[in-house]
Amino acid sequence: MSEEGRFEILLCPEMGDGVHTHVKKLIDNHPDSMTLVEKQVPHIESAIELLRDGHGDLVAASGRWWFENRDKDLTASVVLPRREPTRVLVGEDKPEYVPKGAVIIADCEIVRRQMIRLRKDINVMLPEEFGDAPDDMFERTLWLEELRKDNSIDGYIIPRALHATLPFRTRRHTLGMQRDNPERFRFIPVPLDGFTVLISRIDFPITGITEIVDAGAALSLRLEMMMLDNIETSMHDKIALMIEQRKVGTILREAARTGDELPAIGLVTDKDEIKGGKTRIDLALETLNRDGTVTAGVEKIFIPSESHSASLKVLNNWNQLLKIMREDPEEETRGRMKELMDEYIDDLVSKGRLSEERIHSPMMEDEKED
Repeated sequence: MSEEGRFEILLCPEMGDGVHTHVKKLIDNHPDSMTLVEKQVPHIESAIELLRDGHGDLVAASGRWWFENRDKDLTASVVLPRREPTRVLVGEDKPEYVPKGAVIIADCEIVRRQMIRLRKDINVMLPEEFGDAPDDMFERTLWLEELRKDNSIDGYIIPRALHATLPFRTRRHTLGMQRDNPERFRFIPVPLDGFTVLISRIDFPITGITEIVDAGAALSLRLEMMMLDNIETSMHDKIALMIEQRKVGTILREAARTGDELPAIGLVTDKDEIKGGKTRIDLALETLNRDGTVTAGVEKIFIPSESHSASLKVLNNWNQLLKIMREDPEEETRGRMKELMDEYIDDLVSKGRLSEERIHSPMMEDEKED
């Protein structure tokens, strides 16, 4: 329906996921070879209907929305460069320095567990556990800010993109991978955070818009969606996942900074020459039990050409790890081995790292029925 090189993007108001701002910047700074025209629509459902009827070329949406609303007649023809997929803690103190006994409100279950893992001496809750939280994302954030200002809570955790849209400015502290600050605690992001996609009809000619496609982000999105498709739905709010394409040089510099040689294994030859291309796929996946005391996680770095098979292998290893951790441990009965295990368990109990009632319980509870 559009002239050659001219594309109409159906764009919804800001929903706190950063999509509106991301696409506006794209439109304002589009390549010289194309013209991108914004067409405002009230909500994404109406945008999809307009797209089906031919009253637009592309619909802007988040990677999460697309994952949950995929349609065989539509395709995510454009994936923009990924935005920073992190949460922020809004409050006066960094998470490491929040006062003992503080009340922190987390916006999702996996972040709640990650925060408890970091600080077992504070009270981390979901909004609905604390009070009558508004359903609307923006109203809920304003509600949380009022609670923080009157000292009912000490802070709250929200997506970085949502924080950027707020009409006020407060101190915030990034809960991210902390690759530049290895001494700080790492928070693997929530799956699919930071992705912006432009959806089109299957028959739409995309040759004219390939210039704005970010190939690395597109691959990461496809892999994260594949991983989620192969993880039981009941676990989706309890996992953290980050898949990104990174330069080998960056990975090696980080390894040198932290003194961790493991990430560098297999990346260079004995002559310090990079093997298998200059980019790698970096994958990190984890889940935690309810009280944040046990983590089941896997990580892998692999070449892009092996991305599909390597991701499936990581997923299989993670599922096997979960299966083992959910089993009741068998008590050792052999002489010297039993003596060593008893000493080890007694040491854990004495240091408060293991409670006596959990000695013969699974490391990770099965939450499929939650």
